[in-house]
Amino acid sequence: MFSTGFDRIRNTAARIGNRNVLPDPGRLTDLLEKAAAGSVLDDDELLEVINFTFDQESRNLILEFAERYFRPREREILLLPPLYVSSICENDCRYCSFSSNGKRLSLNEFSDELETLIGLGYRSIELVSSQDPSLYKHTDGFNLQDQTFLIDKAVEYFACARDRLRQDGRSMLTSNIPPLDTGSFRKLKQAGLDCYLVWLETFNPQQYASLHIQDGPKANQSFRLDSFERAVEAEINHLAGGFLKGLHDWRREEFVLYALDRHLKGKIGKGFSIIGTPRLKGEFQLSNLVNTYTVSDEEYILNIALDRILFDGILWLQTRESFDFNLQLIRRFGAGVILTLTSCTAPGGYCRPPKASSQFPVYKQDLHDSVRALQNEGFSVLFGWDSWTLSQFQRSVKTVQA
Repeated sequence: MFSTGFDRIRNTAARIGNRNVLPDPGRLTDLLEKAAAGSVLDDDELLEVINFTFDQESRNLILEFAERYFRPREREILLLPPLYVSSICENDCRYCSFSSNGKRLSLNEFSDELETLIGLGYRSIELVSSQDPSLYKHTDGFNLQDQTFLIDKAVEYFACARDRLRQDGRSMLTSNIPPLDTGSFRKLKQAGLDCYLVWLETFNPQQYASLHIQDGPKANQSFRLDSFERAVEAEINHLAGGFLKGLHDWRREEFVLYALDRHLKGKIGKGFSIIGTPRLKGEFQLSNLVNTYTVSDEEYILNIALDRILFDGILWLQTRESFDFNLQLIRRFGAGVILTLTSCTAPGGYCRPPKASSQFPVYKQDLHDSVRALQNEGFSVLFGWDSWTLSQFQRSVKTVQA
């Protein structure tokens, strides 16, 4: 499991920030070309790349390289809206508005939300839920080190979405749900789950502990880190991950995310199918816990450029950023991305005004105007896509030794 080598990876990441590295355009270009060709960088090589980002000349080189580099299906865009099932949560993370006072959709309400998205043309949907103790019920003997759940109620939502989406042909279910045990993942696989996503938040254990209550399931960081491997054991086809930019030093977070992707390649033959790009938004940005780690637009763009070069998986641009900003990124670096245009981060907000609090603020944008703007730029926009389609957006994977 990745967590067994986590301390070593973090200790290596701590070497990021060596300002004594001299700019070497030739060396940096060689490393970027190696990564872009699908070859895996070792720790020292990755450290070199990330330490180069402290130098303006090297940053410019990375940005220019990413602009010239074509990824698979670079004129096509996959659309993926979130459908929130519940905001009732036992974790009470300090940067999130979800709590025990949230709302859970009934199956009828869920069906109404699903039909609204289908009516807009969507056939590929992300199901999102908090750590709702009624959906992810603790088994007898549950403890933070040995987390097992009863998820029959959660399965009902997945099965409902699977059955409805498959009526119209090509479709895909992605989830953004709490980490689970292998048996629970198998049940979700049977209920139609194609891609398991979990945000790793921050990889720094001290910061992670300061942001999450110590008696909730999320307090066990190792259980979260190893959830991808349990999902693979359950034969879930695709994995998606990322860190929340702004909770800690984004450069060190990038290093660890790459190490996790490399670990998955060595163990199962492929890494993340989707790389998330969320940036912390909302009032919590002003907290003393995180304000020193604020990611500027300039740094965010640089991180996107690195992601396009370093990872085989498709990048996911979300509504935490404005449509105009995302469009600038697509113009600059090309498409071959997932994009969220329709988004409500509160349960029940598509077919009527939501009664619950949103998880975080999003930019509102008109779906049809946004799609038209993308098409006018020469991009193709796909509302309906499936697991095979997602595979076609992946860069070819080189063999990695476990």
